[in-house]
Amino acid sequence: MSCQDISEALADPEGLSWQVLNSSWDRGLAVAGHNSVPIYDREGFMRIAETAKPRNDPDRRHFSFFTFQRPSPLVRRTICFSELEYFIKCMHGIVF
Repeated sequence: MSCQDISEALADPEGLSWQVLNSSWDRGLAVAGHNSVPIYDREGFMRIAETAKPRNDPDRRHFSFFTFQRPSPLVRRTICFSELEYFIKCMHGIVF
């Protein structure tokens, strides 16, 4: 990192994540991810999909792969599987 990169570092976690993603993609690195936070609702799924495959990226950059962490048995009872299906279709580019 250059001194300029350090002075432009973002303090908020989401901003820092985008800075790391964009910097990696600009350098031609493959980027992967996983759902480290247990988010299993439509809003959370869409936020993950937008991070993994940004719709407005003119260079069409995206994660090379994504690992979906299986929820615990307790959480599985509360997941709406139609939302999970929609998320999977978004990640595969079937639905936008």
